[in-house]
Amino acid sequence: MKRCLLTLVCLTALAAKIPTMAETAADDVFTDDFNSKSYSQKQWIMDKCPKTARIKYVKEGADGSRCVKISNTELGAVKITRHLKGLNPNTFYRITAKVKTHDVKEGRGAVLYLDVLDKDSDQPWNASKFLYGTNGWQEVYMDFVSDAKGETFVSCGLGFPGGTYNGGKAKGTVWFDDVKIAPTPQKALYKRESKHIVLAADPKHITVDDKTVDEWLKALDKAYEAYMELLGVTPYGGAKIRILTSPGLEPGYWALAGNPILWNDNVDVKGLLQKFKTHKDWGFGILHEIGHTFSAGTAVGEGYGAWNWNDEIFANFRMSYALDKYEAVISQNTFYTGDNIAYYKRAYKKCVEKGNLDSGDAIHYTLMRIAEIYGWDVYKKAFHELYRTPDSRLGKLDTDYDKFVCLMKYLSRAAGEIVGYPVDVMRTCYTPKELDMIKAALTK
Repeated sequence: MKRCLLTLVCLTALAAKIPTMAETAADDVFTDDFNSKSYSQKQWIMDKCPKTARIKYVKEGADGSRCVKISNTELGAVKITRHLKGLNPNTFYRITAKVKTHDVKEGRGAVLYLDVLDKDSDQPWNASKFLYGTNGWQEVYMDFVSDAKGETFVSCGLGFPGGTYNGGKAKGTVWFDDVKIAPTPQKALYKRESKHIVLAADPKHITVDDKTVDEWLKALDKAYEAYMELLGVTPYGGAKIRILTSPGLEPGYWALAGNPILWNDNVDVKGLLQKFKTHKDWGFGILHEIGHTFSAGTAVGEGYGAWNWNDEIFANFRMSYALDKYEAVISQNTFYTGDNIAYYKRAYKKCVEKGNLDSGDAIHYTLMRIAEIYGWDVYKKAFHELYRTPDSRLGKLDTDYDKFVCLMKYLSRAAGEIVGYPVDVMRTCYTPKELDMIKAALTK
């Protein structure tokens, strides 16, 4: 899924240093049991609550001592947030907390997450398991990667501030107690590493041998390098892409792009690895999410990529170049192929039969026809230029069709350089009827 930008809450964070080891358990680098109300109130940033919400420090904790209680009678995202410093940079950590709920409904329910105050976070969707309904005290967890400065923002919340698949917002009552952070236990994550990729998965998902996993990661390395070749950029300053299984993703998400890529703990991770072992299937979903990390906004930065009207299309299109280059096998449901374009041609034919080109897969097919006619170098030239061109120099792009035309202009220039005379790819690669259908689809 496309990584969405979250609305940032403008609050001034009170930075808390990590307690000394004498103040924590043997492996914990941070702990707060909320027993000191004055201390917790100083160190945790409290949301400005709407009239329907309350945040209180109460003596209703897991052992009868103090905890924090958050309630809201309407849907919302209410939280307390702690800014932590002193972590080891770029390291896997595990947050745990004891949580009790009463009549929690909708959205992400009662949840631990990394707060959007951390505007530089590459993992804004990371979260613990969502708790709903009425439950006694139980422990939830979330693994995360500390940033390059060794910092993070941790939130205990009722609801989630981002617009996720189910809206994020929740209502009800939740109690949080005994929040702890420690390095993720070695046995808690199965880790394998390649040139460009780090896999960190719950061991329950791993039913193939290490050699198979290593071979799969090498295939992902090839895809990563193909994306680099096609676009001329690397995301995250060339840092390795982590793939982390997470308990905190909605059923509507198979995985979410970022660094780490969050792989839903409830999908068939085993099945993907087994398909690689049996069929050498590279894994459509993971290739798609790696493709998202190569979007211009992520790989280059804010102010680039306005020509991209739909990164779901372009994440798959980047993948198509890698699959074409290596004649790799992927599957969509039960459809296995080494001929990637065939899948998209099917979608195109179905749309044309209906008299429209409303499907992203159908438009994807028309983009691949340009590569068939002029070769992939036409896209390398166009993308290399587009990824270096700030949005301010692209002109007015009011509709998705304007963005499509912008891309065609760059492709036409690149095609002209290849063949040695002026080219208009909208005339040479599309029929007037197709262009009318695309215009209709992209100006809705």
